[in-house]
Amino acid sequence: MIKELLGAKLSKKEFQTHVNDMHAYDIANELLELSDAERAIFFDALTTDQLADIFAYLEPDLAADFLSSFTSEKQTKILDELIVDDAVDILQSYDDPSLRDEVITTLEEAHIIKDIIKYDDDTVGAYISNDYVSINPRMDVKEASTSLIKQAPEAETINLLFVVDENNQYLGAVNLKTLVKARSPKLISEIMETIPAVSANSPITEAIYDMKNYELYELPVINKDNELIGILTLDDIIDVATHEVEEDYEKLAALPATHKAEKWLKTALRRLPWLIILMVISIPLMSFSDFMIGSISGVTILAFFQPLMLDSPGNVATQTLAVALKAISNEGRMKRSELRKEFVSNLLTSLLLGLITFIISFVFVYFTQIGLPASASQFSGFQTALIFAAIIAGSLTIVVSLVSLLAIAIPHIFKSLKVDPAVASGPFITTIIDFFSTLVYFGLAALILKGVGMI
Repeated sequence: MIKELLGAKLSKKEFQTHVNDMHAYDIANELLELSDAERAIFFDALTTDQLADIFAYLEPDLAADFLSSFTSEKQTKILDELIVDDAVDILQSYDDPSLRDEVITTLEEAHIIKDIIKYDDDTVGAYISNDYVSINPRMDVKEASTSLIKQAPEAETINLLFVVDENNQYLGAVNLKTLVKARSPKLISEIMETIPAVSANSPITEAIYDMKNYELYELPVINKDNELIGILTLDDIIDVATHEVEEDYEKLAALPATHKAEKWLKTALRRLPWLIILMVISIPLMSFSDFMIGSISGVTILAFFQPLMLDSPGNVATQTLAVALKAISNEGRMKRSELRKEFVSNLLTSLLLGLITFIISFVFVYFTQIGLPASASQFSGFQTALIFAAIIAGSLTIVVSLVSLLAIAIPHIFKSLKVDPAVASGPFITTIIDFFSTLVYFGLAALILKGVGMI
């Protein structure tokens, strides 16, 4: 659509009219398909308001890249049109800190932006907006309605009106619907309700769960003195929650944080360290496998069942890891009841898998006699099948019943070391489980086969 408009040779006014008929989100997505020259022409044809609307829907780092190509004066005009939290997101993504600081000093709300930008990315303060409606508890509802009308044009949302006293101490909130239904004479203190507030220094994940648990669209943010300093809005929380999910998914897949517009070579280089780490971890596994296979050479039937020994425990571990990460994200750790439930569940699973595997492997060995060592001829077919079924089913039962403890312990250990538990990723936990499964499988096989004199 944008390419068509650029080729239509419209006047600036006509071009801007057509752009107004499009949603800013769609325009932001189409910008990535334009060449640098086309993008420059497109930006030049728009008003400051239109540019601000579009930039609000861009990823902050892309918006910062585009903005840095404008003059300082134009950057200031665009950022002034943005709501504060969007402007802060973009400013934090500037590659040049000195340029960012220079631009901030020219903004209308420079002091507010400076206060917000000092917060860490993972805290509530980094996402607050100061565009809200505040009222006094001693106001009559009619007086509060008048105050709302005056403040509404600059407010990001009017769903909740936040009640503060003369010292800006947060007291509660009034729902817009409640205010509209109230009739004078009635004070705001009579109709306000308690809405939980969150500290600016709290983790942003805490705010996500507060908004979810209390079913809020806005959440008041206070400082250590209980002063209202801003609000969190639902759109910002959705962005944060989406980012957290994407980040954890990347970590679960052992991927570094990536960007859609990132060059393929840069993406490959960012992924390389994790792949090298996993490869190094795999070296002991390969060495141990070679050692154990050498010690039980000639028993090729064990290699036939090895994929089963690696896949089943890995699947159980990945599922348990997901449960552990969810619990850590919600509560900070797994509760004892959850630990007990997960372990009992996996123990029962291991026993059932072991029983089924015992039957299948017994039948397979008894009727096929494939891959058995020459020394097995001294035993009857029933005895041989019983020995190998015990090895295979016993190993699987032991490993599956214990991998859940590893899958629970690893993310908790990472958390205690102040490392994001999500890096106990699928590939990482799978590599650890592969080593453990190989150790138990071949170790038990060597122990039993030597014990019965088969090797």
